[in-house]
Amino acid sequence: MLLAVAFAVGCSASVGSKVVKKDEVAQQASTALGKKVGRQPDDVTCKDDLKAEVGATVRCELTADGTKQGMTVTAKSVDGDKVDMDFKVDDAPAAGNSADPQPSDSASAGAGGPSVSRTEVARQGKAALTAQVGQAPDAFSCPVDLPARVNAVIRCQLAAEGKQYGVTVTAKSVVNGKVSMDFKVDETPVG
Repeated sequence: MLLAVAFAVGCSASVGSKVVKKDEVAQQASTALGKKVGRQPDDVTCKDDLKAEVGATVRCELTADGTKQGMTVTAKSVDGDKVDMDFKVDDAPAAGNSADPQPSDSASAGAGGPSVSRTEVARQGKAALTAQVGQAPDAFSCPVDLPARVNAVIRCQLAAEGKQYGVTVTAKSVVNGKVSMDFKVDETPVG
């Protein structure tokens, strides 16, 4: 079954501007998935265009055999007008409406196994960074939940002083359902 495979695969696209259009990202993802597992998904849709910047991400959704599954597309490198992308399919099918996050104070079991909601990751990230630098970021958001397993990683974004920064969130430990997280802010702003 196509959806049981979780992987990252690289692909590149030519861009004439500072973004790869969401339709092009979806096409590249479909082609890359087809090469990796032997058949293309029935449909791939992406929410936004992918910025032609290293570390930029966009969330997409693929459909195969009537099952929807989330996917994160990351710009791995940018060389002139070529953007090299990685595609990482979520470990489990999307449960219900993926655009409706359910807040949680700790790890919660769901269809995809235990995870920390994107809302809670953002809340803890904002608090940790406020404590670290003495000033709260203007905004902190995550596109996906953090799987409750050691070394699980997601990418989030924060806004501070009019600039956007990528943030790598890593699950350092999981003890009795509680996930300890590490937040690393990129040194250079996204835009």
